[in-house]
Parts: sequence; C-alpha cells; structure tokens
Amino acid sequence: MKRAFDLSAITADLPAFPKEGEAPRETARSNSPAVPIARAIETQHRNAIAELKALEAAIERRKDEGLVIEEIDATLAEPSPYWDRNLRFLEDKSFTEFVEEIRRNGQQSPALLRPHPTEGGRFEVCFGHRRLFACRSLGTPLRAVVQVLSEAQMASAAYSENAHRESVSTLEQSRALAKYVERGVFSSKQALADALNVSRSHVSNLTSFAEIPDRVLEALGDWRKCTFRDASNLLRMIRDPDRNGQLNEVAERLIAGDSQLGFHVRLAVLLGQKAATPSTEDCRDESGRLVAERKRRKHSTAISFSVRHGEGFADFVWGKMPSLVEEFNRSIAPKPKARNS
Repeated sequence: MKRAFDLSAITADLPAFPKEGEAPRETARSNSPAVPIARAIETQHRNAIAELKALEAAIERRKDEGLVIEEIDATLAEPSPYWDRNLRFLEDKSFTEFVEEIRRNGQQSPALLRPHPTEGGRFEVCFGHRRLFACRSLGTPLRAVVQVLSEAQMASAAYSENAHRESVSTLEQSRALAKYVERGVFSSKQALADALNVSRSHVSNLTSFAEIPDRVLEALGDWRKCTFRDASNLLRMIRDPDRNGQLNEVAERLIAGDSQLGFHVRLAVLLGQKAATPSTEDCRDESGRLVAERKRRKHSTAISFSVRHGEGFADFVWGKMPSLVEEFNRSIAPKPKARNS
C-alpha cells in the first residue's frame, strides 16, 4: 500500500543553513557532545544537511509524478553505519510506550532510508531508527521514503538524531567518530580534530576506544555507563599481550553467567579488581514469592521490585512516596519538651 508523502515530518528538526553571503545565526550551546560533532560535519560537508532539507521541496514538486511513501519489510532495513547506540534502549520504558503508541495509532511519521550500498534489495536507515525497531517488534511494515544519500548526509543525520538525546556516552561517541574517519567522512583524525576544534591527541584517544571488542562491551552489560577512565583501563588491558587473553576469557564467563550482575561489578571483574559485594535483603509474600530486594552499598541503598508483581505494585509504592517521606520526617523530628507544671 502506498500513501501521499510529506517529508517535513522527517526533516523538521534539521538545522537550517544560512543563505549565500548571510552570517550564520547564533544558536544556544548544548551540553550534548553530539552538537559540536554535528556542527563539525556541517563544516566539513556544508551541503550535506542542506541537501536533505531540499528533498522536501523536490518531493513536493514530484508528487504528481507518483513519488510516495513505501511500506517496506522492516527486516530488510538496518541501522545507519554511523548509528552506534547501545541496544539496551529497547528495554527502556520510553521505548515500550513508543511501540504501544504505534500499535494503537499507526506509524504517523515515515522513516527516511537509502538503498544499501552493497546488498541489493536491502536498505539503511537515515532517520527513524526507533520507528524501525518498533515496527520490527510489532511485525508491521516500516513506512518510509527511499532516497539515494551520501555518506556525509548519513553521518550528519546520525548526529542530528543524537543531538536531541539527553546524553551520548563516551563509547557511543568514540565508535561513531572512528567510523567517520574509517569511512572517509573526514580524511584523517587531524581533519576531524580541526573540525571539532580540539587537539589531535584527544581525537586519537577517543577513537582508540573503538578497539574495545564487542564481546567485552557485551560483558559490561549497560556499557553506556563506561567513563573515559574506565575505557582507558580496558584499552590498556586489550593492548597488553599478557592480559588480553585473560580479559577475553573473563568476558565470555560474564556473558554466560549471572545476567543480574550490575555494570560496576562486571567492570571490576573484567579489570581483575575486587568488586564490592552489596548486602542484600529480600521481602517475600505469604506464598514465598519474591516481592522486592534491598541492596545496601557503601554510599547508597537500592530497592528493586520483582517483575512477577508487575509495575502496578511499584507504581503503588511510588504514589505513596510523598506521604511516606512526611511520615518519616515526623518520626525523626525532635519531640517538644514537656513543660514543668
């Protein structure tokens, strides 16, 4: 089935380029590392995003020629080569809600794809990665427009999407930057450093983290939590011939072992450090089923609820949190002294 197409839903958030001879407009500075990188790509490939914006006008002119949205088997599309996000986001509540919205209302905005450069009959996503994974989850076709796009446009699009995220982890940024040099978006690390206005050594250090094998990242669990220092320690082990084999063996044991281990425990095990073992208590119902666990650590205490009771119980407790805080404050408040009669 084919439907009429409006590309503005895809390109509305792309930055606009100044007209010829016009000074660039000042924009608010963002804390996200994605924004300066996106600007760097714009500097290196000035027309990349402008050409994406121009697609909207071109499609308007060609509607009468039959340019339409296609419904594509979601299994035939794959993420952009520049989109290096940890797929654990598929477990986030926000993504679950997004899938449910598409299930109820359908996919309102089309994705933008390009034909796969080496595999006939397949596609790569330019915009719309969450839509791709949502359609895969639902087993429904992906509504999309297919256009031939350059490497610069694909790279620009990836970081335009990232610029709207709250944060981009060190390793996600590292892997994306390494691909920019590897795939020729920037001719060298020096060219990338110049565009980013940072030292070449900083770019070299950051892109070197892409050497960390995927199996080690899998062993870390949520590797988005990996800091620059953590990645540096892992990289030293990888480059040490005497420790590399041990690291890979430990990674395989972690992958095959307890899936409930947290990131910091996994990192400590990989680095050969002693992991702090939290003190754990559990709460069970009358039938002996686990309801909740409390883990005491050195600087924090965490309470987690069993999925067997669903999110309803956790929401119930959370709803009572304000009154529980008030009750606790009353319990620790100093009692007034009794007056002498």
